[in-house]
Amino acid sequence: MKVVEKDKVISGMLRDELKRCQEMLDSLEKSVSGLPKGVINERKKRYKDKVYSYYYLKYREGDKVINKHLPNKEVHEISKKLAMRKKYEKEIQSYRKKIAYLNKIVGDNKRRGHANRSQK
Repeated sequence: MKVVEKDKVISGMLRDELKRCQEMLDSLEKSVSGLPKGVINERKKRYKDKVYSYYYLKYREGDKVINKHLPNKEVHEISKKLAMRKKYEKEIQSYRKKIAYLNKIVGDNKRRGHANRSQK
């Protein structure tokens, strides 16, 4: 943008914000990688007029769908972690949009990079 190119203070602030957003994105992605993925489902089995229920975590690994049994003690803890993962993924999405917008404003796009290479 013309204003950013003319005013070094605004350009510096936008670049600082871009750097901060990138650091936050990296931090969030690192946090998400340590959290479980998938959803918790409950299965009910009937045996001799009594209904038993148990929980399992359902997620994908490549093309396969994995069903992993969860002990009743761990269900609450894992459901909290899944909610946290969902929250972080939403934040990651918003930071990616901000970064794309700031790159567009600051002018750090790929077209400028390719133009510099052809001049060498």
